Amino acid sequence: MACSDLRIPPDRKERSHDLAASNVAMSTHVLIVGPSYRDLDFDQREEVRENLRIRLEEQGIRFVEYCWVWDEQDRCLLLVGTYENLNQATSWMEALQSMGFELCTRTHLPGETAEDDRKHGH
Repeated sequence: MACSDLRIPPDRKERSHDLAASNVAMSTHVLIVGPSYRDLDFDQREEVRENLRIRLEEQGIRFVEYCWVWDEQDRCLLLVGTYENLNQATSWMEALQSMGFELCTRTHLPGETAEDDRKHGH
């Protein structure tokens, strides 16, 4: 599943109301999008992750645990938050975007469900 492009709409309060009205209980995962892993060996992939960690630390952000994911385009993705809905994540996403990070959102991550594991042979 590809990341959805993140654009925080100016009418987010209206959209939040629409989401609540639909009674859909779905988490929103916020991820920082890094460069592609395509054709990189392990050490090169680790360098991509390290460079992203350094960029975060330069902004005063450090996580206890770094949860790395990748998408169908083999882009490096870092999970930076999971929220009950997109509206709850808005301030954090705006802050990260103001620091120059590209973001995307997902409603689920690979391996979250038993069905995902079966599709990928786990």
